[in-house]
Parts: sequence; C-alpha cells; structure tokens
Amino acid sequence: MRRLPTHRLSGKHLLMLPATLGLLAACASTPPPTGELAQADSAVERAEQAGAVEYAPLALREARNKLRTARDAMTEKKHTRARRLAEQATADAEYAEAEARAEHTEALAAENLSSLDTLRDELQRREDRS
Repeated sequence: MRRLPTHRLSGKHLLMLPATLGLLAACASTPPPTGELAQADSAVERAEQAGAVEYAPLALREARNKLRTARDAMTEKKHTRARRLAEQATADAEYAEAEARAEHTEALAAENLSSLDTLRDELQRREDRS
C-alpha cells in the first residue's frame, strides 16, 4: 500500500498562522454603521434647530457633506469608511451647534446691552428735565 506524503509545518509557518488568521478576521465583514449614521443625522438636526444655518453655515455644510458621503460609502458596503465619516459628521454638527448657540448668545447679549443703553439715555433725559 502506498503512503500519502505528510507535510510538517516549520517554525516559520507556525508563526505565520496567527497572523494569517488575524488578517482573515480583519477582512471579515464589518457591520454597517447604522447607529453612527443615525447619531450624525440627529446631530445635524440639532445644529439646524440651534440656528447653525444662520450662525455656523460652514461647519453645518461640512457636517452635511460628510454625512452624505458616509451614506454613499454605506451603500457601496464600505462600512469602515462610512463609520469614520459618520463620526466626523457628528463632530462637525456638534461644533456647528455649539458655534450657533455661542453666536446666538452673543447676539442676545448685544441686544440686551443696547436696550440697557437706551434705558440709561431715557433716565438721563428725565433727570435733565427735572
């Protein structure tokens, strides 16, 4: 009876086995970043509601562009890229929201100071008449 040849794994091959298995695991399908996209959508919506259209249009536009690109990447099954872009869109939208709130607060403060100046002027005129 004829024997089949047996192959022995050398030390070099044994060392490559974990690396190969790790590479295969890394190539496994990454789950779609639906949560990250939903989070980015919500962040953009909050920024819009905070007045980013008026007070932080550049940051808001950047967030919208990255969100759109993230959706495109997800459609193309590029889930890692989609996740990264969605996270960036969230960060940009949160920045836009903070910027809008700060600008809005500054505008209100300036308006209040103007009203205060008007009241001071009115009081001064009344005192001058007396």
